[in-house]
Amino acid sequence: ALHYSCLTLFELFLFRADHTTMKCTAAFLLLQAIRTNGLSLVPQQQQRAASAIHPAAAYRSSPLSLSPFSSSSRKTSPCATTKLFSAAAISAEGAANGDNSSVSSENLNINYGPAIKLGKLKINIFGAIFGFWEVFWGVFFWYPAMTLYSTSRWISSKLPGDILAKVDPYRRIPINIGYIWGLLSFTIFRMWPRLEGVENLEMLREVDENGKKGKLKSAMYVGNHCSWMDIPSVGRVFGFLNYKMIAKAELLKVPILGRAIQVGGHLALDRTNRRSQMKIYKDAVQYLKDGVNLVTFPEGTRSKNSRMGSFKKGAFKMAQAVGAPVVPMAIHYADKVQPAEYAFPAKMARSRPKAVIKIGKPILTEGKSDDDLLEEVWRAIADDLPESQKPSKDTPIGVK
Repeated sequence: ALHYSCLTLFELFLFRADHTTMKCTAAFLLLQAIRTNGLSLVPQQQQRAASAIHPAAAYRSSPLSLSPFSSSSRKTSPCATTKLFSAAAISAEGAANGDNSSVSSENLNINYGPAIKLGKLKINIFGAIFGFWEVFWGVFFWYPAMTLYSTSRWISSKLPGDILAKVDPYRRIPINIGYIWGLLSFTIFRMWPRLEGVENLEMLREVDENGKKGKLKSAMYVGNHCSWMDIPSVGRVFGFLNYKMIAKAELLKVPILGRAIQVGGHLALDRTNRRSQMKIYKDAVQYLKDGVNLVTFPEGTRSKNSRMGSFKKGAFKMAQAVGAPVVPMAIHYADKVQPAEYAFPAKMARSRPKAVIKIGKPILTEGKSDDDLLEEVWRAIADDLPESQKPSKDTPIGVK
């Protein structure tokens, strides 16, 4: 039904388009979409073999450095140790607890339909339509609104009193602009992930002596990372609440995303620069003190095989510095919504396998060592992931 709906849209676009180039593009896509084998004969079926469950011990000791940030000047302690988990052990434990998210119960054979290749990336019919819709709202709403805010912020800084800095000290307005853009572009295409475990966030709710509930306390939100879709999807967890991402500095070079990071007050970490690391650490700690939520993907980069990798330690040190709790988030199947080789999402987030963000219970940081906190969060996320995304056997919990 979706395939024929896309064909109908292409036909309408073909006969109603005013520009010759647009007509030619629509005609090309229409003719190629009719061919069931796909555009440019690119195979579109993504398959993953089911992983067998093997009995294994849950822990195995091995020397491993757990430095908060990567730095060539930092020495590795010869007595530093940590524990290793096997994916099989986590899977077996999940089965014992009634976890039904195994590969055997889910179909991961996804047919994304016809697609064209643009350099190293591909775009299928769904991606072309959604990409046009997403870019449309980006050009006519998000970019003008962000430019207006940025310009207003600059003008305000030149005037006595800097009124805008007082009205919006933590740059919540650009975060809300981004979420409105997401509502406009994501909702109609059912691109938002399903949220599970939202009730766990009530543990962060402030309550006064009269029992009256207030706002949620700030926390460090930590999730696994396997797709570009992780970034906008996490915004659904917060809605119109303020939050800041801790991202790698390389993303500042991405045209639109880099602009959003700067204007929104997000934190861009240069992992090769010690001064940048210390600055981001101080800024992050201050955000938490000021009641602003932080979001990070402690793996440091997207997983290349969907499975969760090792965590870096910096985010947990930030949370411990102010006693902020850590909220684990297990992100399911974002890589199936937008695989790494696609320029735009290739399917709806609510079509099978459905994208899900499973929010775990906040983990307190008081009285815990760095290693213990990292291990507890890592395992909490690993336990909530589907079988195909659980860490590979003998994946170390932490890395330097």
